[in-house]
Amino acid sequence: MLAEVGCDGVILGHSERRQYFGETDEGVNRKVRAALEARLHPIVCVGETLQSERPTGTWEVVSRQVRAAFVDMGSEQIGRCTLAYEPVWAIGTGKTATTAQAQEVHGQIRGLLRDLAGPQVAGAVRIQYGGSVKPENAADLLAQPDIDGALVGGASLKAEDFARIIAGAR
Repeated sequence: MLAEVGCDGVILGHSERRQYFGETDEGVNRKVRAALEARLHPIVCVGETLQSERPTGTWEVVSRQVRAAFVDMGSEQIGRCTLAYEPVWAIGTGKTATTAQAQEVHGQIRGLLRDLAGPQVAGAVRIQYGGSVKPENAADLLAQPDIDGALVGGASLKAEDFARIIAGAR
């Protein structure tokens, strides 16, 4: 239906879908496959809740979600996707991961993509950061080597803030 009305992309696995609608890792995988089959560009969201954020919890959750999203998919399919790391504890709370924390997780995701799909795909797949991206932090986040863009939520509804985020991306 999305393709029929002219959409070319779709956000899958967003934390609110997981939290409020019980979307599972397996369900995300099925939706990624369906989106690719419909020639849509999947933006696959991954991220940990505050409860799972502990010394090893973040990467345990994120790596599980990335692996599950791409079960039984080849490099070509993975290469047609975008990933968005959104620490759930930062969404709509005004809190954000530090630049170092965000870069660390993005670097780990890129390394996992290298294992799953090879270095060429890992270097080409966009990995966005989403989690209270705002004008004050956008430029620093987007300057990191493994952060390829932002999945902007609430700030995109305020024209002045969104324009400042865009300016920070340059």
